[in-house]
Amino acid sequence: MMKVLKKMDVVLELVLRWFVIAMFIGIGVLLFGRVIIRVARIHIPMSWSDEIVEWMMAWMIFTGATLLVRYGDHFRVDLLQEKFKGRPWVNVLNVLITILSIAFYATLLYYSILLVKGANWFSPILKVSTRVPYLSMPVNCVLILFYLIRDLVVEMNGFKKLRPQAPPDVKREAA
Repeated sequence: MMKVLKKMDVVLELVLRWFVIAMFIGIGVLLFGRVIIRVARIHIPMSWSDEIVEWMMAWMIFTGATLLVRYGDHFRVDLLQEKFKGRPWVNVLNVLITILSIAFYATLLYYSILLVKGANWFSPILKVSTRVPYLSMPVNCVLILFYLIRDLVVEMNGFKKLRPQAPPDVKREAA
């Protein structure tokens, strides 16, 4: 079961990473195209690209945040963890940080779902529902919560390693 979950995690990471790269390239191409059209004084309306760039930015930023949480690099100032590595209270600190992160993203998930449900207007130029960019929040919040729960389980398992081991059996030592 763990092999399947690890394989799914690797595949999901690749999908998320390439999605962010595609959004980044797409934004660059659109903005570069706008500059070329403006400099060359070509009369092609490009106002629609503003909406596309905004939507791509929303998806790129939230998906990038998901990748950062996956790697454990988001919302962490690890000065104390690195300086006092190996001490039991550092594991407690990590668990507290993870629990606070779960609470934050659960709240963000709740309110982003309300935002998506209430978004019944359309973009002014392309006439596409504003739910498209707003969906980037709940979709990525769910993924972030999965990664944070994974981290919490790993951190809780770390407490088992810190427990003092039972003294060895005296009879075994004598033999």
